This record gives sequence, C-alpha cells and structure tokens, in this order.
Amino acid sequence: MASRRILKRDINYVVSDLILDCYACMEEQPEKDFSRYEQIINDAIIMKEDLYERINHFDPSKHGSSKDYFLTIRKDLFVWMTQAYENLKALGS
Repeated sequence: MASRRILKRDINYVVSDLILDCYACMEEQPEKDFSRYEQIINDAIIMKEDLYERINHFDPSKHGSSKDYFLTIRKDLFVWMTQAYENLKALGS
C-alpha cells in the first residue's frame, strides 16, 4: 500500500510543478493569450485524475503483475510530462 501512496505523491508533485511553471510563464508574458496555458493546466489535471483512477483500481486477476502495472503508470506519467513541457516550451518562444 505504501508504494501506491508514494506514486500518488510523485504524480501530485510533478503535476503541481507543471501548473506552477505555467502560471510563472503567464506572469512573465502578460500580453500573450492565456488559453493555451490554461489548456495545458486542464490537461494536467485530467491526466492526474486518470492516473489516480488507474492506481486505485488495480486488480491482480485482470492486470497481472503489480510491478509491471505500476511501472507502466510511471512511464505514462513520464511520457505525458515530457510532452506537456515541450508544449509549454513552444509557447514560451
């Protein structure tokens, strides 16, 4: 059970960090349209909720090995966060 808690804490940390970075970019560039930053923030919240849902509904008979299942969740988080930061970087230019 502790690994689920730690995984949720990690997800919360990186999503919160992304949201703070979006707000920092919005503050640095007040003349830009904020709708694209808001879209990144909304996508981050949706992704966080989706990952939490996947963590909470792990079923060994359906999903197999817990190690592989939770490793897949971590990989999905990494891929999504990489894409989100690339989008944020593209907005800053």
